[in-house]
Amino acid sequence: MNQTGKEKNKNTFKIGALLIVLLSLIVATTGCSNVFSMIAGKNGELQPPGITSVVNADGSSQVTITNLNQKGDIYYTLDGAEPLTNSLLYKNSFTVSQTATVNARVIDGKALSLVTTQQFNITQVPATTGQTPTASVPSIKGLGVEVNGLFDVWASSTLSPINGIDYNISNLTDYDSATAWVEGASGNGYGETVSFSYKGAQTAQIQGVEIVNGYAKSSTSFYDNGCVTQLGVKINGKNVKSLNLSATTSPQYLDLNCTVSRGDVIVFEINGVQEGPNDGEHDTAMSEISFY
Repeated sequence: MNQTGKEKNKNTFKIGALLIVLLSLIVATTGCSNVFSMIAGKNGELQPPGITSVVNADGSSQVTITNLNQKGDIYYTLDGAEPLTNSLLYKNSFTVSQTATVNARVIDGKALSLVTTQQFNITQVPATTGQTPTASVPSIKGLGVEVNGLFDVWASSTLSPINGIDYNISNLTDYDSATAWVEGASGNGYGETVSFSYKGAQTAQIQGVEIVNGYAKSSTSFYDNGCVTQLGVKINGKNVKSLNLSATTSPQYLDLNCTVSRGDVIVFEINGVQEGPNDGEHDTAMSEISFY
């Protein structure tokens, strides 16, 4: 039996509708909607992130990535690869110490922004191992150490070793929050200081300081010792800042916005503490200090 033109069009419409229903079922049951959503999101409403950088005194670059949206997370790569959700998740500014291509984008669920790219050509960065050198350097009080060739560091006092564990100033700059500097003065540590003397050949811009407060090795060691709630900052004897810290083992990023030249001394003075248990002494600790 031959079909009329109208019947053929009607059957074609039915087949098309059936295919649409089948595709919808496949999407609903297999999650294939990711394919459609991500393609659409590439040029959708998400704005690509901004990348800014500041050149450090050692030639490396401090990189900040900014999310221009009110939603989504930033993912980035350092080798020029396309950033996806299995790439590095951006949380804080980071240092690029060798030539790299930073690619970054915002991802919100299944939506992707366009990729922002910035090339960094590092020409002179001294080798660092993440460990504090053991070179002997002058100190005013306590134990002096050298930090990455850019700072000499000393403390006004240091707690003597207990059960083979030392608490000297090198623990404060060893990139290991399981170790700590503990002040050794009588009382709760008010007025004790940590000093950084800058010895770089070039003037350096310091945006801020990262501090891991207390004895961050474990929750027990943290609550068995005091931690700092306020630090006064002096540069060459002049008060420039007062920093308020929280009683937490998480890294805290605090603005300094200062410039230092060779011979300048930055002093952190303990002006407030959360005391440890009353065991005869209220030892106050800090685990890490680093500049960015």
